[in-house]
Amino acid sequence: MSDAPSRQLSLDLAFRPAMEREDFLVSECNAAAVDAIDRFESLSPPLLVIVGPIGAGKTHLSEVWRTSSNAVRADAGGLGEDMAARMLEAGAAIIEDMPGDPGALDEGTLFHILNAAVQNRIRLLMTSRTAPPAWGLVTEDVKTRLRLATVVTIDLPDDALFSALIMKLMADRQMTVAANALRYAVPRLERSFEAAENFVEAVERVSVEKRKTVTLGIVREVIAGQGGEER
Repeated sequence: MSDAPSRQLSLDLAFRPAMEREDFLVSECNAAAVDAIDRFESLSPPLLVIVGPIGAGKTHLSEVWRTSSNAVRADAGGLGEDMAARMLEAGAAIIEDMPGDPGALDEGTLFHILNAAVQNRIRLLMTSRTAPPAWGLVTEDVKTRLRLATVVTIDLPDDALFSALIMKLMADRQMTVAANALRYAVPRLERSFEAAENFVEAVERVSVEKRKTVTLGIVREVIAGQGGEER
């Protein structure tokens, strides 16, 4: 396989503008979550839980919504009366990484925030690696209100999304990637948004140092340096 193919992939993909922020790439793995964010205003009650593994893009998507809604964000372990008051005043809130560390979640405060959502006084988005029934909550009123939530799943990027993500990150840096280099990279990288960003940053450093375009040789070098497996 040649290290210096003459054909370069151009960025010829349809990217979806996300809430007047940077383009957010949509694929089958995250379409349900993106649709729920788009329909947040019509959810009844306006209570949404996005479930997915680490690296699937939950925080990225919640940040898209935070920017458009001016929501107040907190980690599950950071809830308290002051934070709840800020959330209620803003009318929109994000609680990340539910249920947090064992024993760290203030279920009393969570109940008041959930109550506000059920009463349509606040829009509430929560993210978690697991669905609400697996959170191990003890307060029955909290569990009852969580049953009213819309729960959607976001999966790790599939091949189509991961390829498009790498191409977009490279385009953001005014780089193109050789077709065979992209095909080589995709199955060898950890399937997460963070891994894609780290990979592209490393490729940029090497290509600048070598004053070369992004070839298969550069991609091989970067993946080898990151401990990527041969496949």
